[in-house]
Amino acid sequence: MARLKPKSFLIPVLFFCVAFSIQNLNAQVFVSPATGGNRSADAPGFYYALPRTVVKVDVILEKNERFKGPYSEFTGRILGVDDFVKQNETVYTIIDIIVSSISEPDPQAWYFVEFDERGSRDARSLIFELQENGLILGADDAVRGRSQMGLKVEKTFVNTPDEKRFQYFAERNLYQRIDTIKRNITIDTTVIRRNILQSAWVDRNPEQKARAAADMIHKIRESRFNLISGFQEVNFGSGLPYMDQQLQTLEEEYLSLFLGKEVRSIVEHTVYYYPDKESKGIQPLARFTEKEGIIEGNVKGEQIQIVIEPLNLTSRLADDHKNTGRSRLNNNMYYRVPDMADISILFRGKNMARERFGIGQLGVISVAPLSKTRLLFDPNTGMISTIKRE
Repeated sequence: MARLKPKSFLIPVLFFCVAFSIQNLNAQVFVSPATGGNRSADAPGFYYALPRTVVKVDVILEKNERFKGPYSEFTGRILGVDDFVKQNETVYTIIDIIVSSISEPDPQAWYFVEFDERGSRDARSLIFELQENGLILGADDAVRGRSQMGLKVEKTFVNTPDEKRFQYFAERNLYQRIDTIKRNITIDTTVIRRNILQSAWVDRNPEQKARAAADMIHKIRESRFNLISGFQEVNFGSGLPYMDQQLQTLEEEYLSLFLGKEVRSIVEHTVYYYPDKESKGIQPLARFTEKEGIIEGNVKGEQIQIVIEPLNLTSRLADDHKNTGRSRLNNNMYYRVPDMADISILFRGKNMARERFGIGQLGVISVAPLSKTRLLFDPNTGMISTIKRE
């Protein structure tokens, strides 16, 4: 007996496939807009979508946090310094803006593909390939795995490491107080005086803590001086710079209890914009404030604006396809012809970024044949990338 070989199964990751039989000449495949009409619930078929282009704006901010030291109120009196952080505050500054694009299903461009089950069994098998979000990838007789490729921008952020705030503020709160009690003992005409020492642990007040921290700063500086002047008369060799650096770091930590701390970091805020044919001229994108950074919505702040300038490369096609995208097709399917546009981001009257790329919804929707045709689509724009006629 011949041994049956196990069949291999394809497990697609980024797309799924819908296969059906279609006659080369007389089969019927109907494609109609998904308008929420009275379509039968048991109608054989599936939905697919055309992509729309979303403008992704990454605003790179520098975040400057200033923290008041716990002994700041004693800084002028104990250290004699006037330049220190007097209140907690956060200040944002825009340092760069990056423009790119992503694709997602267009809610206005969903279509239903309905199969004609009366087709012949001898017809070839046609496979539709879709992404997991419903975007059409192709109508072909071979499965090809393709991932969605967008406009990629490489970004590198250099952040300051997370710092502990005032790590030497948590010190011993109690100190030992010794009181001398004088007691007079009278025996007849003799008076005896006795001194009695009484000790107790009491809380330090904030000024006492501040003075203890100032004394520690003085000790650290004295230790550094003795170290680098050779007072110990010991050859520390290569360890001398390390010890000096550690003492200097310790001094800065104690000084921060009076002067405060300033921490700078780089943060990113992403804003998405959905272009359409009605968006003309300068459009609001988001608002910026130094205290809160990027704020979306109708709030107070400096306006960040976006300008989309279509190149109108598909203007000649618009008149030829006025009703395309709203009709029921037979053995045809809808695809998108994108237009190109220049995208600019304005802030404080300055052009912060400018890019040019294709935007699907600014173009037109057209029709491609299915009979005896293999189609592959660009998942970013919906445009046909490959077409082969049999």
